Amino acid sequence: MDNFKETICRFFSGSYSEEELKKLFLWSNSEKGQDEMGRLFDENRFSSDVDEEIPVDSEKMLEHIRKGIKHRKSLKIKRTFNRLLPYAAMLILVLGSIFFFSHKKSVEERAFNSRTVTVITQNGQRSQVVLPDSSIVWLNSGTTLTYRDNFSEHRREVILNGEAFFKVAHNEKLPFDVHCNDVVVSVLGTEFDVNAYPETGKVCVALESGKVALSHSRIESIDYTLKPGELAAYDLKQNTLQVDEFDVSQYASWKNGMLVFKNEPIKTVFEKLERWYNIDIEVTDETVYESIFTGTFQSESYEQIFKLIEYSCSLKCWVQPNTDLTSLPKIIVSKK
Repeated sequence: MDNFKETICRFFSGSYSEEELKKLFLWSNSEKGQDEMGRLFDENRFSSDVDEEIPVDSEKMLEHIRKGIKHRKSLKIKRTFNRLLPYAAMLILVLGSIFFFSHKKSVEERAFNSRTVTVITQNGQRSQVVLPDSSIVWLNSGTTLTYRDNFSEHRREVILNGEAFFKVAHNEKLPFDVHCNDVVVSVLGTEFDVNAYPETGKVCVALESGKVALSHSRIESIDYTLKPGELAAYDLKQNTLQVDEFDVSQYASWKNGMLVFKNEPIKTVFEKLERWYNIDIEVTDETVYESIFTGTFQSESYEQIFKLIEYSCSLKCWVQPNTDLTSLPKIIVSKK
């Protein structure tokens, strides 16, 4: 690939173009590209002249990729990007290790100079992951989980964007940390749910059993230890923490394939349904958001759910099926 090093520098500094991004992913999926990446990783060729001021935000790049796939008009290009998404993730992860971690100097930091693993669930999907320490993580729709492949050897850290339920294997010597923006959830061994979808503007932690500590990487005053049955909601804009009791069976029911709503604002209901069923919901009247909804669903279709919403909230829901493979089903909601 021509000007490979220059392209990589632009890639990690966020100044790449869409065409360069596409070429880089195609190259990474070729035999020649994979050979060259492997050689670079082994030789650590970039370590001598890396610009240490260039920030690497792999989650942001993956989010750009996913949004590009969702809104792309061409079926052929969409299929190509869908096929290359795993390679895009691996490209960021492998080259990120070469480009970013190679200049770490301390013995402790060199111990973590390994490749990272990223698991992505698209809207309409849910998955379960067993981590190297035997901890189990359930990932809700539209979620990204990132961790180093040797994390159980030195420290147990994951980065979460979205929602996940954790069943952490107990290990007093190696605390388990979940990073969501600047919020850190630290545990030894327990079961809890973390909701950190960017669009909510909050990080919510619901503790089912055990004990977890909630802290902030920049604000020392944010330090709270949750007890079972407590839900902590940290507002990312206001930098405030609110703690309430919650219904355990309701909050983490999604990992068992159930959607449970109890007197929930209809806006929040719509956000969850969009991720759960991978659909678009268009609200034509702002007074729709005044509605409150209660319901429990397990195997119902979204068409059935919106019929119930129509009846219970006095709304009009028009289901518009997707006309081709490049578009999502749309539901248009208005007041009756």
